[in-house]
Amino acid sequence: MAKVLRGLVIVILILSIVALFFSNELFKKRELLMKRNRVLTEQVINLAKTIEAADAPDAAAPELLKDVSEVSDRELANPERESVLENYPVKLEQANLPTLDYDNDAKRIQLKSYYVLGPDGKPELDPVDNMPRVRGPGSMQELLDQMFERAKAQQATLNKTRGELTKMRELLTASVDNINKLKIDGRITKKELTETKNTVVQLEGEKEQLEGRVAKLTAEKKELSAELADAKAEIERKNEEIVTVTEDLAQVKKMNEELIKKLKGLAGGGLDASVGGQVISSMSAGDKGKILEANDELKFVIIEFSNDAMTEMLGEERQNALPQFDMNVRRIGRTSAAGEFVTRVKLRQAVRGKNLVVADILSDWQQAPVEKGDVVFF
Repeated sequence: MAKVLRGLVIVILILSIVALFFSNELFKKRELLMKRNRVLTEQVINLAKTIEAADAPDAAAPELLKDVSEVSDRELANPERESVLENYPVKLEQANLPTLDYDNDAKRIQLKSYYVLGPDGKPELDPVDNMPRVRGPGSMQELLDQMFERAKAQQATLNKTRGELTKMRELLTASVDNINKLKIDGRITKKELTETKNTVVQLEGEKEQLEGRVAKLTAEKKELSAELADAKAEIERKNEEIVTVTEDLAQVKKMNEELIKKLKGLAGGGLDASVGGQVISSMSAGDKGKILEANDELKFVIIEFSNDAMTEMLGEERQNALPQFDMNVRRIGRTSAAGEFVTRVKLRQAVRGKNLVVADILSDWQQAPVEKGDVVFF
């Protein structure tokens, strides 16, 4: 009997050691499961914060009408338009919608409990199979199913947003192509308008110049008409004087013969008389005037001389004849091989009562076309 008891004690001792070993291993597994359950709970709570709790409410799209009428030079009071955002889901633009909130004590307990716990803290039994209930309100599966359904809805919203982005990209591409075409047409139209504007400005300038020349030529015509009338009157007067002079010619001839005889007896030089007045052969150096008008085709210019230059050439009373000598023309600021020199001109005719003289352009000396404002110097 003692041997049996001894063997039984040994067996119980061995079983106790085995039970102690398994108890220690189970404790380690229990700690691992608790940590894993805690990590999974925290991750589910964090994941729930990234999932929207409900879809955005529907909203009306803003009215955006696109002008689809053709571009022409005809003004349209009411162009044809079409809506661009007619079926656009504006609710997809709403951001920062509320997310699922499992970060509270009740939700944490519900996530940690596999079974549905009753008020007494014990699992509730399913009336169908009389087993602990793991689904339905208050269960961990309820929160996971809710998060899964909201994740599917959010994925559907994401896919719909992607589809709308594709439509918007196509609409934007078409609009950009249309804008690029309009910009090409606009550049061509703007270039044509600029050229037309420049042409109009040029024509207006030429018109003003022509009007100025017409006015000047009209005034000169009046002056020449007056001079012609004076010349005709002068011719008539001269004709009358010729008749009188003819009668006295015989007497004057006789007096001249006697005077010549007396002059021959005088010592020294002779006498130089000029009916038209004294003609000078040179004048002082310096700027004398400027070009008022120039015609390079007909090779003549109109020079406006200073009062001093006119006095030097024609005398104080403008009684002398115009000297027929050459003068130089230069242009201030002109840079070329010849410097400021432009050409030489030959004085031809003075305008009575004015400081104006008509001169011929000497082509052999010409370095550049004569322009208005060029300086005349001697």
